[in-house]
Amino acid sequence: MAKKIGVWFFTRLLVVVAFLLVLNEIYKSTLYPRDVQKYSRVKNRIDSAFALGDIIYLGESSNTSFNPWTDTLNQSIGDFLQLYIQDGRRVEQITHEGYHPGLFLKMLNLLPEDVQSGKTVILGVNMRTCGPTAMFSGNEASNQREALFYSRRPPLLTRIFMGLHFYDNRNELERESLKVQWWRTQKLPVPEETVMLWNEGIAQNCHSELSPEIKAMAGAYIKEFGFILDDENQRVSDLKEIVNICKAKGINLIFHVLPPNRYHAKRLFGEKLVKIMDANHDFLMERFKQWGVETVDNYFLNEANEINAAKKGSYFTDQWYPTEHFNAHIRRAIAENIAARMLKKSPESQEFQAIKSGVSLQLEQNNYPNWSIVMPLSDSLIRTDILN
Repeated sequence: MAKKIGVWFFTRLLVVVAFLLVLNEIYKSTLYPRDVQKYSRVKNRIDSAFALGDIIYLGESSNTSFNPWTDTLNQSIGDFLQLYIQDGRRVEQITHEGYHPGLFLKMLNLLPEDVQSGKTVILGVNMRTCGPTAMFSGNEASNQREALFYSRRPPLLTRIFMGLHFYDNRNELERESLKVQWWRTQKLPVPEETVMLWNEGIAQNCHSELSPEIKAMAGAYIKEFGFILDDENQRVSDLKEIVNICKAKGINLIFHVLPPNRYHAKRLFGEKLVKIMDANHDFLMERFKQWGVETVDNYFLNEANEINAAKKGSYFTDQWYPTEHFNAHIRRAIAENIAARMLKKSPESQEFQAIKSGVSLQLEQNNYPNWSIVMPLSDSLIRTDILN
């Protein structure tokens, strides 16, 4: 009797498995490509970049940001990098706006099984994405849904996971609550103690002489950079796991640290906010050293910092919010520093200067600005004697 039951159960199990396999193949060849285009628009780009590229640049919007006021070149960081790397290696780029290390980590699931030793992955490290504003972004649910497709599981199973919301699908209200809780409870090394109290002090009468634009700008800087990094931070854990995966697969990994707008942060708050930002930068650099990952540190990039204050932060596309959106001056400088490290040359060396001069003729203007337009700079409204 028990034997008959076992045979009956096993037979029906085989039928169910066969049915699911057939259904998976039907879905894979019919609806799956449409779902990839609809829900995971860069998935196919990831596959081709990992398959074809010798150097794969993983970046968010900083890679392709473009300033219509000042740019005459629209090359991305990866485009500039390809100009400097002329030893036959092919640079492929994967750019996704609003992404962070946790999502780039999931992209590595799509690396070929027989990944070639010697491939290089370059990951832009945006320190701001380690803070609560990015971690509890209202876009995170759609990002996590998209990342379901960064897997080699059967396509039908991915569709089932998506249908059952088998991912971090907390809604915007829940994430906003977590964000506010962070701002209210996490202690900072400033007299105001928390982001919430600091921001309330600016919004209230103690700074009534500030224009509404500068109040909003100051609040945004506090919320974006008012946090202290430690080993418990999820983004730090994600970066460490990326290092471990690349080491296990024999992939050369380079982190490059993006420059924030320290110029405006200092104009707004003097050293008070910049000290927090710099401490977080130092923490990351120390961890990268411990993990043994090659790092190109663009945090203090000349084109983005006080040494270039005569430009009043004009190389940053967003003047009223602290994004890492750059015009071609900064994008090109970042690429030069990465290329110099990859070619094992100093950026100031005669050899690398020769490379730069050799490729400069390839950089042609492809759009021409209206010279009568003057870009409005937030610098004109910032008084350094108010918030310090």
